[in-house]
Amino acid sequence: MKTILNKININSFTYYFLITCFLCGFIKNAIILFMIVIIHELGHIIMAIICNYKIEKVTIYPFGGITTINKLINSNLNKDFLVAISGIIFQNLIIYLILKLFNFTVNTTELIKHYNHTITIFNVLPVIPLDGSKMLENILNRFLSFKLSNYLTIILSIVFIFIFFLYNNIYSLNNYLIICILIFYTFKYFKDFKYIFNKFLLERIIYNLPYKKINNNTRNLNELKINNKHYFKLGSKYISENEKIRKRFDKNTYF
Repeated sequence: MKTILNKININSFTYYFLITCFLCGFIKNAIILFMIVIIHELGHIIMAIICNYKIEKVTIYPFGGITTINKLINSNLNKDFLVAISGIIFQNLIIYLILKLFNFTVNTTELIKHYNHTITIFNVLPVIPLDGSKMLENILNRFLSFKLSNYLTIILSIVFIFIFFLYNNIYSLNNYLIICILIFYTFKYFKDFKYIFNKFLLERIIYNLPYKKINNNTRNLNELKINNKHYFKLGSKYISENEKIRKRFDKNTYF
């Protein structure tokens, strides 16, 4: 537990947010919001440990937290989905128990319910790096190729950031910081996608991955799916995806 605590990093914007809340007299609001965010991230941490994933760091932002996990891209989709959804489930379960076990004032109870509801709805949005985007990408990876799933996730993230911006602009909410952070992470994911895709390919020839399905007559590497083994037909013979991937990264091969 001490090791996990050492990996928790509170972003500087969070300190600014908390100090502002204290100075403006919203101490209770800040404590409740911060408490829910911590509970949410604990859900991810606990499930990641259960799935034998390594926690790299946990960054706490004013709107929520981001738990960075060191795992294979080609990891088990069911485990990944459980890690993605565990924060929301754990958060709502613990908040429900807290409200049942403790006798808060009506005002405090309503504040807890309001922030819990707000954080839940916010986290299910399909925007990178929120839980909703991870769940969406996980579902897409079950039916589509890894590359197409990622592209669709990025496109939907941009669309929902735009919708989020319009909503906040119309109602004059001060969430521009949140929007900037979401844009930053979406752009970073898009910028790093070539590296991510190459890592996805290299993992498939480095590790002995437990494939569940076999796909024949795959046309190119862009069609590779997570948890699937692929074969490519070249003329009258078939070659494995390992051979195809090795040719891509051959120093004498230009692509």
